Amino acid sequence: MRTLTLDDRRKIEMMWGENASPVKIAAELGISQCTVYTELKRGRCVRAGGDVELDKNFRPVYSAERGQTVYQMNLRNRGRRPKRGVEQKGADGV
Repeated sequence: MRTLTLDDRRKIEMMWGENASPVKIAAELGISQCTVYTELKRGRCVRAGGDVELDKNFRPVYSAERGQTVYQMNLRNRGRRPKRGVEQKGADGV
């Protein structure tokens, strides 16, 4: 399993703008259809009011840069969080 690069995301953005189907995009990049759908959702552009922007094909606009930014934020935020209010044990274990 490999992660998508910014170049992969830009290719998705270009093909999506040219009205390519997610199945065709997945075949071109050699990835799963589910990965394409997840990426399209991740990079979806939303207006200030919460409405989804639509392109000339009346499909949600996809931005490769937004997808990359959201991916990096999610990567940074994953993992176990320390408990609040509990003091950390010292070096001596007391």
